[in-house]
Amino acid sequence: MEATTKSLVSLFVDRALPDYWVVRDPEGNFWLVPPSQSPWENRRPYCPTEDMELEPVPGHYKYLLELPF
Repeated sequence: MEATTKSLVSLFVDRALPDYWVVRDPEGNFWLVPPSQSPWENRRPYCPTEDMELEPVPGHYKYLLELPF
């Protein structure tokens, strides 16, 4: 039997970028997602560093971003 693991999507905020959400996709990539008409389609790559403070956001906000997963 093969075990499968499902990576979760996570939402964060970076207080230095108050106009964006930060999304970690199932593959572990980080994205800046703006609050817009097509948020996921307007995303930009995001590379967090150790000195950045990402604050977790409850998952029930995912619907706002129209994520494809």
